[in-house]
Amino acid sequence: MSNQVTVQVEFVDSDPASPDPASVSAFADQVLADLRSRGVVLQPVYTGAMGGDVYELIRQIAEGAAANKDILVAMISGIIAPIVSVIAERVRQRDKASANPPASAPPVVVIVVEDARIEVVDPDISADELLSRLLAADPQLAEKVSPQTKPVVQVRVAGRRDRR
Repeated sequence: MSNQVTVQVEFVDSDPASPDPASVSAFADQVLADLRSRGVVLQPVYTGAMGGDVYELIRQIAEGAAANKDILVAMISGIIAPIVSVIAERVRQRDKASANPPASAPPVVVIVVEDARIEVVDPDISADELLSRLLAADPQLAEKVSPQTKPVVQVRVAGRRDRR
């Protein structure tokens, strides 16, 4: 029996007090196009809030992923790490395309699985490192995860006004 897993991906402004929805949406559109080119299609989620860049990806994970740790590994290596990898590639392309790379920090990626929460400042990170950091944040995470777990990947984008 295969298991279905849903991952939520949110694009938000790194400064909620002074949001720049245009910058957030532009970055989200670029990442979504990059994911589509790799065969990963995120579906928009209605949140009731204006300017909400929230998406979901529903994926089947292998039949053999019956144990909780196997489900966690499948979530990280098969779903979350590829999304983070595309974000890292988009940041590299943005910086390469500009004669003067933006002075603002790259997006911060926050990954939440059950009670474990990590921030990834450099999104160029391996699946093994993501898994290791999540397990360090919550050593019991492997026992808590199930197909009903809904991990969240939140991308905090610096608006144009944050660029120096």
